[in-house]
Amino acid sequence: MVTVDELKDKLKTMEPGSAIALKVDVDAYFEMITAIAEDYPKGRDMSMIYTTSTIPAETILNILDALDINRESIRFIDAVSYMTMGTTGRAKGVTFVESPTMLEYIMLKVEFLLKKYPAEENTVIIDSINSLAIHNDNRILAEFLHILISNLRAYDCYSLIISVAEQESEDIDNILAMVCDDFMEITS
Repeated sequence: MVTVDELKDKLKTMEPGSAIALKVDVDAYFEMITAIAEDYPKGRDMSMIYTTSTIPAETILNILDALDINRESIRFIDAVSYMTMGTTGRAKGVTFVESPTMLEYIMLKVEFLLKKYPAEENTVIIDSINSLAIHNDNRILAEFLHILISNLRAYDCYSLIISVAEQESEDIDNILAMVCDDFMEITS
């Protein structure tokens, strides 16, 4: 088990191209997102691509704004809002994908954003693998993650794949074990 405070330091020691699975307790979820968005990139020329299929990007943006966290270098790929409530607002830095089943579009959007916003270091966050597993067959999900992480390694991107501990699944853990270099359980 790793606390959110310990996570901040552990993330800073990641090797370029590393992929880490983060299994987080629901109670530590927003605290972990804050650590990833604020403390992890601090003092670095880092661009972040945050793909969300659980919580709408607008909600995460509102949380970051409420905590006064600079989000200029964070881009969002939102795969949940269009499906559930449409895209009424056009928040800056948010790209919408129609559904979490459109894994190829998510990959294409990630690659597009990496090219459009080059930085010395890049991090891609997948939030959450549990939600993607609800909408996709495990075989297809495993193939998606394998291809995505392989492509991100070619860019020397840091990859963080979030899963929610309360939705634990042996299948998801096995998929993550195949593509990730490390596995951390996060608590508050």
